[in-house]
Amino acid sequence: MSEVLERFLKYVKIDTASSEDAVDVFPSTKKQFDLARLLVEELKWLGIEAELDEKYGYVYASIPANTDEEFKSIGFIAHMDTSPAISGTDVKPRIIENYDGKDIVLNEAQGIVTAVKAFPELKTYIGKTLVVTDGTTLLGADDKAGIAEIMSMLEYYASSDEKHGDIYVCFTPD
Repeated sequence: MSEVLERFLKYVKIDTASSEDAVDVFPSTKKQFDLARLLVEELKWLGIEAELDEKYGYVYASIPANTDEEFKSIGFIAHMDTSPAISGTDVKPRIIENYDGKDIVLNEAQGIVTAVKAFPELKTYIGKTLVVTDGTTLLGADDKAGIAEIMSMLEYYASSDEKHGDIYVCFTPD
């Protein structure tokens, strides 16, 4: 299993649902701090300068340029929260390798199916690896896949001699 997929599977299991009912509360749910703290811990373990804004829940990280050559700075951003519309508690991700283009039965007992008729774009993923839930929870692929990709990129540059300019990252709540 790829490193980025392992990270993604770990991140989707953390419930980070935001709240549409929160007023003047940042982040809108305290559970978003669970992923934020994990990300800061992982970043520091990788030797990357990182900090968590304990008041608002933002995670900031950076890798300084490793050369005097002229390289542009670049920034990446992804959000940690998931929609409150469907539960993000106890996510059970499942990997479908070499997708066959047929309907995806997410939960046979509850009759939850992702039908190709309703989502014809699924046909474009024939032969690919898909990650789905059991249909009872939200997967949280938006934007935890982005977070997993950014973290893997940061790990690469933190341990590589490849020349680069300053790299900045922010993971946001809500």
